[in-house]
Amino acid sequence: MSEAEWEEIEESARSITRAGWWLDQRSSLPDDLPEPLQAATEADRPTENPHF
Repeated sequence: MSEAEWEEIEESARSITRAGWWLDQRSSLPDDLPEPLQAATEADRPTENPHF
């Protein structure tokens, strides 16, 4: 994996703040992360505003 590819994955992963998602993916290899990152839902990426 190139550094540019990893930076893209890392940027996408930063938006996932639900700890359960990270626990579910703890055995994933870096090359496997793009698929679960794309499948992550809005519940995995909550906003700062709790009213939305």
